Amino acid sequence: MTHIRKITNTLAAVALACLTLASAACSDDDDNNTPAPDKQGEALTLQDVAGSYAGTFDFTAEPSELNPKPEPQTGIAVSLEVTEKGTLHFAEFPAATLVKALLADSASDVIAMLGTVTYDATIGTPTADASKLTAALTTPDLVISLMAGALKVQIAIEAPEQLSYTKEGNLVFTLKTLRCTLGDGAPMDLVNTLTFTVQKQ
Repeated sequence: MTHIRKITNTLAAVALACLTLASAACSDDDDNNTPAPDKQGEALTLQDVAGSYAGTFDFTAEPSELNPKPEPQTGIAVSLEVTEKGTLHFAEFPAATLVKALLADSASDVIAMLGTVTYDATIGTPTADASKLTAALTTPDLVISLMAGALKVQIAIEAPEQLSYTKEGNLVFTLKTLRCTLGDGAPMDLVNTLTFTVQKQ
């Protein structure tokens, strides 16, 4: 009888040990199946900025020889894309607005020849936290071909301020034109400021 009791106690101990191991294994499995924490608290990246945007821009121009009294414009509709590699792409850059500022009343004939003008700028290495990202923009010259390529218009552009993006999807940046060169002619001043405020779609 004592022998049977010892065997029973041993089996009970083994069963208890097995239950303990099984419980620990389930606990480990539960830990492994826990969802990864979201990006809350992590710094924003260019991948967060990537996407399609729509919004408006405000336009101010300084007087020039061709247009001594340019008028500011506000709330002009615009759309653009930002790629994951940090390219800010205008499928249709608002070149007509620049032509109006340069030529005033004589702009309509040139605008009719514009067609679609694309433009790309590059977002530099960002500085960011969980709520906001800022970065410098590299802005090549804008080149416009007129009269089937017979006349090239080259406009120098800079970004005087850093681009800013918030976690809510608001993107703000400024482009400033400096000079305009028509064909092989001498550069002429063309100082215009375009302030963009767009929202991720």
